[in-house]
Amino acid sequence: MLTGLSSIVAEASADIVSVGSTAFGRAASFGFIRLATLFLAQALDLATFIVMVARHGSSAEANPLVSDMFQTFGITAVIVSKLALIVLIGALTVAASSRGSRGVWSMVGGLPLALAIAAGLIGGITNAATLLR
Repeated sequence: MLTGLSSIVAEASADIVSVGSTAFGRAASFGFIRLATLFLAQALDLATFIVMVARHGSSAEANPLVSDMFQTFGITAVIVSKLALIVLIGALTVAASSRGSRGVWSMVGGLPLALAIAAGLIGGITNAATLLR
């Protein structure tokens, strides 16, 4: 009886370890890392934007579209637009990866993702530079 119970516990432990390693492998996949980088770059831009506008006003923003959106609709519109950008680019990336990311799908998923990451990093860096002045 005891050996039967210990074998059941051992099998359950092996299953838990297998599920855990599979989940970790998927979480650390290249697609997850790309989407996490997109989110972090846009979050950097948004966080530095909020602090910069609080200290220097909306005229300190170099992007006239974002500056006008902030002046007209407030910070909520800027946050919603950032989230919409992340969702749109993320959806394009996921759609392209489900198609194999070959041919035109590599451009559909890769180019907007790269541009959005670069824009977030550049925006965050320029906002931080404005804060340091």
